[in-house]
Amino acid sequence: MSSTVCSPYRARAVVRFPKINEYIDPIVDSIATHDMAVEETDGVHYIHSPFGDATFEATGDGFRLTVEASDSGGLNRLKHALVGPIGFIAAREKLEIHWEGDRAEPALPDDLRILYVRSIEDIAPRFRRITFRGENLERYDRDDQLHCRLIFQPRGIAEPLWPMLDHRGHVVWPDNAAVPTRVYTIRRIDTARQEIAIDFALHANPGPATRWAMDARPGDLVGILGPAANGPKHAEFYVLAGDETALPGIARILENLPTNVAGHAFIEIDSKADELPLRYPSGVTIHWLHRAGAVSGTTTLLMDAITSVRWPENLERSFFWGGCEHKAFSALYQYLKKELSLPRDRFVLYSHWHKSLSEEEIIAQGGEAYLPQ
Repeated sequence: MSSTVCSPYRARAVVRFPKINEYIDPIVDSIATHDMAVEETDGVHYIHSPFGDATFEATGDGFRLTVEASDSGGLNRLKHALVGPIGFIAAREKLEIHWEGDRAEPALPDDLRILYVRSIEDIAPRFRRITFRGENLERYDRDDQLHCRLIFQPRGIAEPLWPMLDHRGHVVWPDNAAVPTRVYTIRRIDTARQEIAIDFALHANPGPATRWAMDARPGDLVGILGPAANGPKHAEFYVLAGDETALPGIARILENLPTNVAGHAFIEIDSKADELPLRYPSGVTIHWLHRAGAVSGTTTLLMDAITSVRWPENLERSFFWGGCEHKAFSALYQYLKKELSLPRDRFVLYSHWHKSLSEEEIIAQGGEAYLPQ
């Protein structure tokens, strides 16, 4: 009696890049935020994911990549998990990554799910909650991965357009006809009802996602990819901070914290009218920071608030989570890392948006437009 063992798909790439040492840390950080567990041993970064395993290793004059998956879709997905962060962080270098080994045809990402708008609720003057219904949403029920990418389809489209991943690890669209996509925080998920709620901040100068949300109707169709972006780690003292774009994440984290923790949540919004009811431990203090008509992304409210915090002497027992506009993000990052000396594994901070650049422009510019200045 014999059994058939599924042979893994494997590929590798060697890239000449003498400046690799300038990029290793941000590349590894970016890979790790996309639901990838990264461990470093003797200079080799071992990457484990639901799709398979990979390695990223800096060499004297470049870097070496390997990927291994049990199916062809996983192979392309793993390539993308490496090529995407490397290409984004080192965008100015215009690297070419050529793979050798097994090759798979373009395929839909395994994590793609289809969602339909179930209900729409304006929960504040500048916040709209849209609840979606779908199927097989269990993978998104994660407290350690809070973000997703939504794919906005035009209303009434006969054949929705979905991105595929090719043998290079690149995103390709049917007939090169891409539709808008944006990253959002999953505010709430109910797997029993197969529902996901997303809170949209409504801006004065809306982009494609905000325009879609403002015009959404029950039955409208979107795709979802993910999840990604690290959530909080265990701590005794928490500091959460951000503007409207971080409020869904802060609200979700607060309601899932243990009841015996202490800390602060600083939330920048326009006015008291945008304050939302929150559930949080009694030891956490909520601070609403009102811009009072100032343009979003132009104040120092978050930085002023964070520098006023009295942190515990043992910073290893603390944790910071936040997200905001890029300028505030850069200031907060430098303060947490250099002035406060908060250990790097004790904070998660995201540049959620850039007041001068669209997401497409940020992607084109790469790490220069995203990393802390």
